[in-house]
Amino acid sequence: MDSSSRPRRSPLWYHGWSIVGVCVLSQVAVSGLTVGPFSLFLHDWSVELHSPISTFTLGFSAFGLISALVSPLAGICADKYPSRYLFGSGLLVTALACLAMSFATATWQVVALFALPASYSACFAALVPANAVVSRWFTRRLGLALGLTALGQGLQGVIVPPVVAAALPTLGWRMIWRIGGLVIGFIILPIVVWVLRDRPTEEDGAVYLIGGGAAQSHHAHGSGGLRWRDFLRRRNFRVLVLVFLVLLAGQLGTTANLAPIVTSHGLSEEAAGTLLAVFNLSLLAATIVAGMLSDRFGNRLPLAGLAFASTAGALLIAFGDRLTLLAPGIALMGFSAGFWPLLATTVTAEFGAENAGRAFGLIAAFMPLIVLTPFMIARTQEATGSYVPGLSVLALLSLVGGTACLVMMREQRDAQAV
Repeated sequence: MDSSSRPRRSPLWYHGWSIVGVCVLSQVAVSGLTVGPFSLFLHDWSVELHSPISTFTLGFSAFGLISALVSPLAGICADKYPSRYLFGSGLLVTALACLAMSFATATWQVVALFALPASYSACFAALVPANAVVSRWFTRRLGLALGLTALGQGLQGVIVPPVVAAALPTLGWRMIWRIGGLVIGFIILPIVVWVLRDRPTEEDGAVYLIGGGAAQSHHAHGSGGLRWRDFLRRRNFRVLVLVFLVLLAGQLGTTANLAPIVTSHGLSEEAAGTLLAVFNLSLLAATIVAGMLSDRFGNRLPLAGLAFASTAGALLIAFGDRLTLLAPGIALMGFSAGFWPLLATTVTAEFGAENAGRAFGLIAAFMPLIVLTPFMIARTQEATGSYVPGLSVLALLSLVGGTACLVMMREQRDAQAV
């Protein structure tokens, strides 16, 4: 037998899992200081820069708004250009923005850094390009791969907030941002760029590119060259946008205000840092569980379940007056924030891996509808003295989203697991 006709042995390690790893690392770097511990900086910013807390939450809202506007472009680029360029530029901008933040002397500078460089990095070095590149490396176990990829959204919140809460009294917020920028620029950026590749080769093997049942469905229903209206015409896409918006509103509204909410109940900032870690530990668990459920059962029921968890969590945080109620509520909100792998697997199943970046980017373009959620909750509290009204609205919206998912979303029979 000719050696060229012999079956190629599968490598001991599939490089696709390394791709997942650096996508997680990049997300931790991009959102490690801008998202997870955001509320922990609010008090010091307010005192040192002489502005109310609600003003700084406008920076967080601007970050979400501009990210949403740029996301469709990021989706197109993720399907078209080398991932090394996208992640490399995003991480470089993150490093420079962190260094610039450490020298901020006015409120408008903090808001501007969140609005512009932070939003660029969130689009070009986080979930939109990560989901696109991972979708090209997996057919079998795609749900698990995307679930692990989404760990970056929660892992940064588990690791960073407790560290920030402990370091703030001694290092101060400026030094924390300065150290973050140096670590990202000189350690994380080179690792990510070195590992990333856009597609597998023959040497990588095909064990995760071949599969039946649910695995095939992730790639089977899309077609190349779809236009924006082709996405919008599908009912599943519209329902997915609704569920995405209500779940993200719950995530942003609670995490951006979590430290003030916790301290309003008489607890310390250290307790707030711990509860942020609880939120993100729950998010980590949810992303893995959601990815596995997607491979096994599809996406409709898990998405609805997360929406109902958000409803319960918002109500517990709103009306809980002690730690024994706040902690479960925050854990439920964290669990509901694990919707990212379900979002990615749904759009990949619906439109194919070749359109995953654009579909994901288009969904993110609807974020302007909810980016003011953190500001509105903070402003409502300043006007009424209570977080109950804002959190109650979040609970109602999540209930509507979960019900719509159950009633209106339709899942292909062959998308169910075998």
